[in-house]
Amino acid sequence: MTGLIRKPWGHEYCAYRNEHVAIWVLHITKGERTSLHAHPNKNTALIILRGTVELEFIRGRHRVMTGLDKINIFRGRFHRTRAVTDAVLLEVEAPGDKGDIVRLDDDYGRAALPLETGTEPIDEHCLRISESGCHHDFAACGLMVSRPSNGFDLPLNFGTTLIITLRGGLRGGLLPPGDAVDAISFIRMASKFSPIPGSQFLQIWKSE
Repeated sequence: MTGLIRKPWGHEYCAYRNEHVAIWVLHITKGERTSLHAHPNKNTALIILRGTVELEFIRGRHRVMTGLDKINIFRGRFHRTRAVTDAVLLEVEAPGDKGDIVRLDDDYGRAALPLETGTEPIDEHCLRISESGCHHDFAACGLMVSRPSNGFDLPLNFGTTLIITLRGGLRGGLLPPGDAVDAISFIRMASKFSPIPGSQFLQIWKSE
Protein backbone atom coordinates (compact mmCIF):
# COMPACT_ATOMS: atom_id res chain seq x y z
CA MET A 1 0.00 0.00 0.00
CA THR A 2 1.11 3.55 -0.68
CA GLY A 3 1.34 6.18 2.02
CA LEU A 4 -0.85 9.23 2.42
CA ILE A 5 -0.53 11.56 -0.58
CA ARG A 6 -0.92 15.30 -0.04
CA LYS A 7 -2.78 17.14 -2.80
CA PRO A 8 -3.49 20.87 -3.31
CA TRP A 9 -7.19 20.00 -2.81
CA GLY A 10 -6.71 17.76 0.26
CA HIS A 11 -5.24 14.25 0.47
CA GLU A 12 -5.77 10.64 -0.58
CA TYR A 13 -4.58 7.14 0.30
CA CYS A 14 -5.21 3.55 -0.74
CA ALA A 15 -7.57 1.65 1.58
CA TYR A 16 -7.77 -1.65 -0.34
CA ARG A 17 -6.09 -3.40 -3.24
CA ASN A 18 -6.33 -6.80 -4.90
CA GLU A 19 -5.43 -8.09 -8.36
CA HIS A 20 -8.58 -6.53 -9.90
CA VAL A 21 -9.34 -3.26 -8.11
CA ALA A 22 -7.93 -0.57 -5.83
CA ILE A 23 -10.03 1.60 -3.52
CA TRP A 24 -8.75 5.07 -2.62
CA VAL A 25 -10.08 7.42 0.06
CA LEU A 26 -10.17 11.07 -1.04
CA HIS A 27 -10.55 13.96 1.42
CA ILE A 28 -11.38 17.13 -0.56
CA THR A 29 -11.41 20.48 1.25
CA LYS A 30 -14.44 22.74 0.85
CA GLY A 31 -14.09 24.97 -2.23
CA GLU A 32 -11.22 22.99 -3.75
CA ARG A 33 -11.42 20.73 -6.80
CA THR A 34 -9.44 18.04 -8.55
CA SER A 35 -8.00 18.43 -12.03
CA LEU A 36 -10.17 17.88 -15.10
CA HIS A 37 -8.79 14.45 -15.92
CA ALA A 38 -9.50 11.11 -17.56
CA HIS A 39 -8.27 7.54 -17.20
CA PRO A 40 -7.51 6.07 -20.66
CA ASN A 41 -7.39 2.42 -19.58
CA LYS A 42 -9.46 1.97 -16.42
CA ASN A 43 -13.00 2.45 -15.20
CA THR A 44 -13.67 4.19 -11.90
CA ALA A 45 -16.56 4.46 -9.49
CA LEU A 46 -16.99 7.42 -7.15
CA ILE A 47 -18.96 6.99 -3.90
CA ILE A 48 -19.65 9.97 -1.65
CA LEU A 49 -19.34 8.92 2.00
CA ARG A 50 -19.70 12.32 3.64
CA GLY A 51 -20.30 15.86 2.44
CA THR A 52 -21.45 17.25 -0.90
CA VAL A 53 -19.53 17.50 -4.17
CA GLU A 54 -20.19 18.79 -7.66
CA LEU A 55 -18.98 16.57 -10.50
CA GLU A 56 -18.11 18.39 -13.73
CA PHE A 57 -17.64 16.85 -17.18
CA ILE A 58 -15.74 18.12 -20.22
CA ARG A 59 -18.75 19.82 -21.85
CA GLY A 60 -19.52 21.76 -18.68
CA ARG A 61 -22.37 19.61 -17.41
CA HIS A 62 -22.56 19.35 -13.63
CA ARG A 63 -23.98 16.81 -11.18
CA VAL A 64 -24.35 17.45 -7.45
CA MET A 65 -23.73 14.38 -5.28
CA THR A 66 -24.01 13.72 -1.55
CA GLY A 67 -23.71 10.64 0.68
CA LEU A 68 -24.19 7.75 -0.46
CA ASP A 69 -24.54 8.89 -4.06
CA LYS A 70 -22.40 6.98 -6.58
CA ILE A 71 -21.45 7.12 -10.23
CA ASN A 72 -19.57 4.75 -12.54
CA ILE A 73 -17.18 6.67 -14.81
CA PHE A 74 -16.00 4.76 -17.84
CA ARG A 75 -12.48 4.95 -19.26
CA GLY A 76 -11.62 8.05 -21.27
CA ARG A 77 -14.32 10.29 -19.75
CA PHE A 78 -12.97 13.60 -18.46
CA HIS A 79 -14.31 14.63 -15.06
CA ARG A 80 -13.51 16.91 -12.13
CA THR A 81 -14.77 16.86 -8.52
CA ARG A 82 -15.33 20.06 -6.54
CA ALA A 83 -16.12 19.96 -2.82
CA VAL A 84 -19.21 22.04 -1.96
CA THR A 85 -18.50 21.11 1.68
CA ASP A 86 -15.57 19.21 3.15
CA ALA A 87 -16.06 15.80 1.55
CA VAL A 88 -14.89 12.20 1.89
CA LEU A 89 -15.13 9.95 -1.18
CA LEU A 90 -14.18 6.47 -2.26
CA GLU A 91 -12.60 6.13 -5.69
CA VAL A 92 -12.72 2.56 -7.00
CA GLU A 93 -10.26 1.79 -9.81
CA ALA A 94 -10.51 -1.22 -12.12
CA PRO A 95 -7.75 -2.09 -12.74
CA GLY A 96 -5.86 -0.50 -9.85
CA ASP A 97 -3.40 1.66 -11.77
CA LYS A 98 -3.01 5.10 -10.18
CA GLY A 99 -0.68 6.21 -12.95
CA ASP A 100 -3.41 5.81 -15.59
CA ILE A 101 -4.37 9.49 -15.71
CA VAL A 102 -4.17 12.42 -18.11
CA ARG A 103 -4.92 15.96 -16.93
CA LEU A 104 -6.59 18.36 -19.33
CA ASP A 105 -6.83 21.30 -16.91
CA ASP A 106 -5.77 21.99 -13.34
CA ASP A 107 -6.22 24.95 -10.99
CA TYR A 108 -2.83 24.28 -9.38
CA GLY A 109 -0.63 24.08 -12.50
CA ARG A 110 -0.18 20.29 -12.42
CA ALA A 111 -1.46 19.45 -15.91
CA ALA A 112 2.01 18.64 -17.25
CA LEU A 113 3.56 17.47 -13.97
CA PRO A 114 4.11 13.85 -12.84
CA LEU A 115 1.65 12.28 -10.42
CA GLU A 116 2.26 12.97 -6.73
CA THR A 117 3.55 10.12 -4.56
CA GLY A 118 2.89 9.27 -0.91
CA THR A 119 5.47 10.13 1.71
CA GLU A 120 3.43 10.15 4.92
CA PRO A 121 2.42 7.04 6.90
CA ILE A 122 -1.22 6.07 7.23
CA ASP A 123 -2.41 6.36 10.85
CA GLU A 124 -5.14 4.67 12.88
CA HIS A 125 -7.78 7.14 11.68
CA CYS A 126 -7.41 6.01 8.08
CA LEU A 127 -9.62 3.32 6.58
CA ARG A 128 -8.06 -0.09 5.84
CA ILE A 129 -10.62 -2.49 4.33
CA SER A 130 -10.18 -6.10 5.45
CA GLU A 131 -11.35 -9.18 3.53
CA SER A 132 -11.92 -11.05 6.81
CA GLY A 133 -15.55 -9.93 7.07
CA CYS A 134 -14.79 -7.29 9.70
CA HIS A 135 -17.22 -4.41 10.05
CA HIS A 136 -15.56 -1.00 9.57
CA ASP A 137 -17.05 2.31 10.76
CA PHE A 138 -15.74 5.24 8.76
CA ALA A 139 -17.07 8.68 7.76
CA ALA A 140 -20.53 7.92 9.22
CA CYS A 141 -20.73 4.75 7.12
CA GLY A 142 -20.43 1.02 7.71
CA LEU A 143 -18.33 -1.13 5.38
CA MET A 144 -17.91 -4.90 5.16
CA VAL A 145 -16.61 -7.44 2.63
CA SER A 146 -18.94 -10.41 1.95
CA ARG A 147 -18.55 -13.67 0.05
CA PRO A 148 -22.14 -14.69 -0.72
CA SER A 149 -23.16 -18.06 -2.10
CA ASN A 150 -26.17 -16.29 -3.61
CA GLY A 151 -27.49 -12.76 -3.77
CA PHE A 152 -29.81 -13.10 -0.81
CA ASP A 153 -27.47 -13.80 2.08
CA LEU A 154 -25.89 -10.36 2.06
CA PRO A 155 -26.88 -8.57 5.31
CA LEU A 156 -28.23 -5.50 3.56
CA ASN A 157 -29.88 -2.33 4.77
CA PHE A 158 -31.89 -1.73 1.61
CA GLY A 159 -32.50 1.94 2.28
CA THR A 160 -28.89 3.01 1.92
CA THR A 161 -26.64 0.09 0.97
CA LEU A 162 -24.33 0.11 -2.04
CA ILE A 163 -22.53 -2.94 -3.41
CA ILE A 164 -19.07 -2.83 -5.05
CA THR A 165 -17.64 -5.92 -6.75
CA LEU A 166 -14.11 -6.74 -5.59
CA ARG A 167 -13.75 -10.15 -7.25
CA GLY A 168 -15.97 -12.13 -9.60
CA GLY A 169 -19.40 -10.59 -10.13
CA LEU A 170 -22.71 -11.96 -11.35
CA ARG A 171 -23.12 -14.62 -14.00
CA GLY A 172 -23.62 -13.34 -17.53
CA GLY A 173 -20.77 -10.83 -17.21
CA LEU A 174 -22.77 -8.51 -14.95
CA LEU A 175 -21.17 -6.33 -12.26
CA PRO A 176 -17.49 -7.06 -12.97
CA PRO A 177 -14.85 -5.93 -10.45
CA GLY A 178 -15.01 -2.21 -9.78
CA ASP A 179 -18.70 -1.72 -10.60
CA ALA A 180 -20.93 -0.08 -7.96
CA VAL A 181 -24.69 -0.62 -7.71
CA ASP A 182 -27.46 -0.02 -5.17
CA ALA A 183 -28.62 -2.98 -3.11
CA ILE A 184 -32.12 -3.20 -4.57
CA SER A 185 -30.73 -3.44 -8.11
CA PHE A 186 -28.16 -5.99 -6.95
CA ILE A 187 -30.77 -8.26 -5.38
CA ARG A 188 -33.01 -8.06 -8.43
CA MET A 189 -30.15 -9.00 -10.78
CA ALA A 190 -28.79 -11.69 -8.44
CA SER A 191 -32.20 -13.38 -8.32
CA LYS A 192 -31.66 -14.38 -11.97
CA PHE A 193 -27.87 -14.10 -12.40
CA SER A 194 -26.31 -15.57 -9.25
CA PRO A 195 -22.84 -14.55 -8.02
CA ILE A 196 -19.88 -16.31 -9.62
CA PRO A 197 -18.27 -18.75 -7.13
CA GLY A 198 -15.53 -17.02 -5.14
CA SER A 199 -16.98 -13.56 -5.66
CA GLN A 200 -16.38 -10.83 -3.09
CA PHE A 201 -18.49 -7.72 -2.64
CA LEU A 202 -17.96 -4.63 -0.51
CA GLN A 203 -21.13 -3.38 1.18
CA ILE A 204 -21.38 0.29 2.21
CA TRP A 205 -24.29 1.77 4.17
CA LYS A 206 -25.01 4.88 6.20
CA SER A 207 -24.54 4.19 9.90
CA GLU A 208 -25.85 7.55 11.12
